Amino acid sequence: MENDRIIQDGKDITVVVSRNVYPGHEREYDEWVRKLVAAAKEAPGNKGVTMLIPEPGKSGLYHVVLRFVDERSVHLWETSYVRQKLSHEADEFSRRIRQEATGLETWFSLPDCPQLEAPPRWKMFTVTAIAVYILASIIVPLLDMAFENVNFYVVNILTSLLLVGILTYAVMPWLSRYVLRRWLYK
Repeated sequence: MENDRIIQDGKDITVVVSRNVYPGHEREYDEWVRKLVAAAKEAPGNKGVTMLIPEPGKSGLYHVVLRFVDERSVHLWETSYVRQKLSHEADEFSRRIRQEATGLETWFSLPDCPQLEAPPRWKMFTVTAIAVYILASIIVPLLDMAFENVNFYVVNILTSLLLVGILTYAVMPWLSRYVLRRWLYK
């Protein structure tokens, strides 16, 4: 599991398994992925599997997108004997690709396009700074009015929780998917 990209969107969890198939081993990969899909469909909590293949003439990077109902289902799948066995089989004809997020990338990842790279950091910084400024300009005065005589640290904790929660679950997904998508990813 440490090598797969995991995206939580609401309650569902998406696991993206990326493999670079060695040239000439595409047939073995096709046979393997059929076994993986069949096994995943039988896994408790699995909501579906999607395969993304490279365009003809492009690199041998393939993705399998697995959707699960919750973290427990992902854990059961990832620790299952069949998944581990299949992963080891695939090592014979492909190399697993590790994807890491250093922080802000998770706000800018698009579950419908897992092959899309995160935008440049300066763009992520710019969008985040603007969103934080606007939200803080609204939230801080409202909390100051609502909690006039409350300890500064309590209000600061509430401000932080509200900012991060609203940014994570509403503002950043909306900005990165609908408002600024074209600018961020070009």
